[in-house]
Amino acid sequence: MDTFASRTFWVMRHGRPDLPRNPFFMDHDQFNRYLEAYDRAALSDVETQRLTALFQQYPVPDLVICSDLPRAQATAELFARSSPIIVDPTFREIPVWLPDASTKFLKSRWPEEFWWSYLRLNWFRDQGPEGKTRSRQRAQEAITRLLAYQEGHQRIALVSHAGFLSLLITMLHQQHRIKGPFLPSIRFGRPTRYTWVKS
Repeated sequence: MDTFASRTFWVMRHGRPDLPRNPFFMDHDQFNRYLEAYDRAALSDVETQRLTALFQQYPVPDLVICSDLPRAQATAELFARSSPIIVDPTFREIPVWLPDASTKFLKSRWPEEFWWSYLRLNWFRDQGPEGKTRSRQRAQEAITRLLAYQEGHQRIALVSHAGFLSLLITMLHQQHRIKGPFLPSIRFGRPTRYTWVKS
């Protein structure tokens, strides 16, 4: 019987994007160019083969929803196999970008993780292209869409991005809508299973 509580969904971060290795230290412009390239990148042939083999261990979903960025769409096609796919930009990653190099810090060269830490801090301060408040609003929009997509389907899958998925799943738990791990796996292409809770 197709009861609401028996409906499940898999969530996963996209596969590893096909990008060259970064230098250890990057300046402001190099890091922003890297962010641009990351959003344009799809999957390499090696990553496609890896995910194809990995996804054979999982049941074929009834429907797959994915972000409109190339790395998410390519991953969704592999997980879907013959199932329909809905491409929805609501499930995009939280956008980030380094502001103009107006301080000594921003004019310096730093390891990649220093730049990511700076962007995370800006997000918590509600700064950047999309701060914490807007991200939470978009995650709530995504929850509404996800619930609508789930209607009439026993098993769905969502392919999105590490930051946005973590926020989305946290909010679903806070609203007591799902059962499953508190946070999904952020490994590239690794599905995490959740079960809906009838509210």
